[in-house]
Amino acid sequence: MRPRPPISSFTVTLVDQTGFQLSHLWHTWRVLRSESMSESLTGIVKTTYYQATPMAILFYCRLWWSTVMEHFLCQRFGFDADGINVRLGLIGLSEPHSVQLSQELQTFVIRPNIDAIIDSFYEVLGRNPQFTEIVRSQSQFSRLKMTQRRYLLSLGEDFDTQQYFEERLRIGAVHQYVDVSLALYHSAYRLLQSLLIDNIPQELQSDPTHFRSLVQFIITITALDMSLTIETYYSDKVVSLERSIGSILDEGRALRRSLQTDSLTNLCSRAFAIEVLKEALPISQEKRRPLSVVMADLDHFKTINDQYGHLIGDKVLAAAASRLTYDSRDGDTIGRYGGEEFIMILDGTDIIDATQFAERIRSRMNADPFTVADLSIPVTISLGVAEAWDDDDAESLVARADRALYKAKAAGRDCVEAASAKGLPIDLVAES
Repeated sequence: MRPRPPISSFTVTLVDQTGFQLSHLWHTWRVLRSESMSESLTGIVKTTYYQATPMAILFYCRLWWSTVMEHFLCQRFGFDADGINVRLGLIGLSEPHSVQLSQELQTFVIRPNIDAIIDSFYEVLGRNPQFTEIVRSQSQFSRLKMTQRRYLLSLGEDFDTQQYFEERLRIGAVHQYVDVSLALYHSAYRLLQSLLIDNIPQELQSDPTHFRSLVQFIITITALDMSLTIETYYSDKVVSLERSIGSILDEGRALRRSLQTDSLTNLCSRAFAIEVLKEALPISQEKRRPLSVVMADLDHFKTINDQYGHLIGDKVLAAAASRLTYDSRDGDTIGRYGGEEFIMILDGTDIIDATQFAERIRSRMNADPFTVADLSIPVTISLGVAEAWDDDDAESLVARADRALYKAKAAGRDCVEAASAKGLPIDLVAES
């Protein structure tokens, strides 16, 4: 087994089993760069005097050489301008708005919340035996936080430059030597993604399209950093780097899908459904193609929760959501709007067909009771339908469908009501 360098000389990236990254090595690099050749080499040997094996000294000399040789590792791994563009394209960071998103990540997410992010980052690490075995003093712990702060403040900054690539490649070179496992890296960057997404301010989340773009940027910029670390980590034995990156991006896409999906019903989330409507409505209006919205509410659902408990109520809600999808087409979007209320976006469907669709849902919902935990629970549903007008936006269209829903509830529930179409009385629409 290779002799390890003294841990006190280098901060190693470690992660516990739930996925917590420890730190990077920026401070060491800056110290090396600030010294002359002789002072740097002397300092390296001094820090390793009690473990100065030939292999260790060779490693540190190579490390020092990469700091004085301009973009040494970028040259070694072919990251000139073309190589950088290829990697950014593979990761998905070649879009023109990526630079703006990197600025927003720093301005609105990292810089205002950096202390909270770092504190959360190290909260569990302090309970990790592997961490406490290495970091034995408060001063070491404080230095780690400073190192992590420098890393976060550089995340995404000038990500398309050789300097950015070079610094990430150096991290991998050190961790290859100290045998930090790739699995630890993987979970570390997953944590970093989650912390950053959790700290996106509410005002940016209010625009679903922009929120999705920022979430995707966080996923891809952390994937870029990890891919560069992997590049040098396995410099002598890289096997299918593309597969590793693909796995990271797949998990990132899964994380993004989780933001689009209601966890209880597996339908679309409200935010995603409204985003779909905002994108589809202008297109349908421009092409003069019909589009309808159906709002639905399970009748007397509070009674089910009160009588059987919320656990049973949740199972009934999930089963009812499943029935909503039976008659849907591939282009339809069905989401949970909130509580026991649902929204259905029927692109290419006029109000007459949408009303018939809603009636099929109503009939299917009350055809058979739901069987949950040996209980037979009947459920009915009320639905309101509205077709888009030329001057509608998403908010006004949903509001008209919602008013039709409440008319159905006022009419005794377990029925379908259609909002009036322009030039057509509402009663005639419902009867059609």
